[in-house]
Amino acid sequence: MGKKIFISVGEISGDNYASELIKRLPEFEWTGITGPKMRDAGCKTVEKLENISVVGIMEALPKYFHIRKTFKMAVEELDKGVDLLVVVDFPGFNLKLLKEAKKRGIKTVYFIAPQVWAWGKGRIPKIVENTDVLISIWPFEKQAYERYLDRFRFEYVGHPLLDIIKTETTADEFKEKLGISSEKRIFGLLAGSRESEVKTLLPIMLQAASIILKEHNDLHFVIPATPNVETLVKQIVSRYPSIPVSVTVKGDFNNPSYETMKHSVFSVIASGTATLEAAIIGNPFLLVYKVSPITFFIGKILVSINFLGLPNLIAGREVIKELLQEECNPGSIASYSLKYLGDKSLYSKTIKELEQVRQKLGQKGALDKAANIIREII
Repeated sequence: MGKKIFISVGEISGDNYASELIKRLPEFEWTGITGPKMRDAGCKTVEKLENISVVGIMEALPKYFHIRKTFKMAVEELDKGVDLLVVVDFPGFNLKLLKEAKKRGIKTVYFIAPQVWAWGKGRIPKIVENTDVLISIWPFEKQAYERYLDRFRFEYVGHPLLDIIKTETTADEFKEKLGISSEKRIFGLLAGSRESEVKTLLPIMLQAASIILKEHNDLHFVIPATPNVETLVKQIVSRYPSIPVSVTVKGDFNNPSYETMKHSVFSVIASGTATLEAAIIGNPFLLVYKVSPITFFIGKILVSINFLGLPNLIAGREVIKELLQEECNPGSIASYSLKYLGDKSLYSKTIKELEQVRQKLGQKGALDKAANIIREII
């Protein structure tokens, strides 16, 4: 039997990256906290990440005991005998798991580390102390670890999304698959992959859609839904029967989100990895974000950056409009969407700026490099 790797992922975006690593390293036995793509790639499951993934401190409270139970199960798995622990982002959980692995003499890899350059540098010593190799995807991240490079190994590989993002349909094929008239223009609504996000953001997006339709009745709205929120998305959509909406899921396309972003004349997208995916695909969009006031207040104290969106952080300026908290409302979303749809100069300028963001991410090949590093360590 091959050597055993435990992999811990707490978010859908991490599932995307982790599944690609698993595919590239079939000689090892993989087990861990998994998402749907990791399970499809053959990783055995201790717990599904869909059951522990949340945004925000207050939003995490209802799942607190389940997260604790999952952590205990993960540690028990380490005790059964593991050759390597790989963790992907999700620092509140994974930093503790790294510490448990080090106590047991298990080698550790942090693939896609917490964004310490944004959320305070206090975590850096903990990461360094308990990580054998940090595999970085950001060209500027090494600066944050400069003084620790004699204590652990740091490897920059580039961004995995450049390898992962692929689309497979023409505009006509996309519309035909979803039963949308060829004359219609697509407008994407991406409310996130967590229940808490969808419950908060999707109703606001749909209310904005009803306003936008008054000026552009040739639009058809498309919502890509991950398996864990598909039922919830369809329930919310059913409350807005007058809006032309299609919900697309994994069975329709290999990646419904990428197809939707590619064929949308414009999109409204929840803050997170999806905004970087959209930037790489290149069509203009708005970023929206809304959490509990307490979560937002604490975040404002801890955060040390000027922007929330990854495309804006990479560009160093506001390439994409961010509508946060109170600004994340139907009127503002509709107003800014209509501005982009009605201003050809702004629209073209945004496309060019998104291409510059994509170029700053480096070259393809990050996942192959990461897989080779893991193979070498184990």
